[in-house]
Amino acid sequence: MVGERVTGVWGVWIGEEGEWFADLPVLLAIGGRQAAVCVNRLDLLSAAPAAIDTGTAPTSWNDWSPAWRSDAHPVLDEVVGRTVTAVGVTERSPGLAGAGGGQHPLAWMLTGFALELGDTALWGYNAADENGLRIGWPPKEEHYRTSWFSKPS
Repeated sequence: MVGERVTGVWGVWIGEEGEWFADLPVLLAIGGRQAAVCVNRLDLLSAAPAAIDTGTAPTSWNDWSPAWRSDAHPVLDEVVGRTVTAVGVTERSPGLAGAGGGQHPLAWMLTGFALELGDTALWGYNAADENGLRIGWPPKEEHYRTSWFSKPS
């Protein structure tokens, strides 16, 4: 994905509720390929190649009439047309252990993905058992870390 342009991003819209359905994956079209990404469970990131027809309604476990929409979430418009310059995953530590000055993270839990888009990023994260999306860098705090897998040199 690094060096490729984002050509489309879709989320699932619930017409009856007039809102984004944050439980289902976000679909990214990057460089002629699609990927479905979901961070709606604690310590679980699902990212897979996809071939989804966005004109066909997604399925869900409720009685709503969901539909793929490019404007399902406000940040989606800001991503299209940008070039991916790095890809990463984010983790969070629920707390610190240790005594004195030797504190260290108790454990690290997978919490999301990040796409560096030049001077900004798209951060997809677990937002209390549903997907959260934000334009901007993942937090740079002692309880968060980002591992960049394809940061160009």
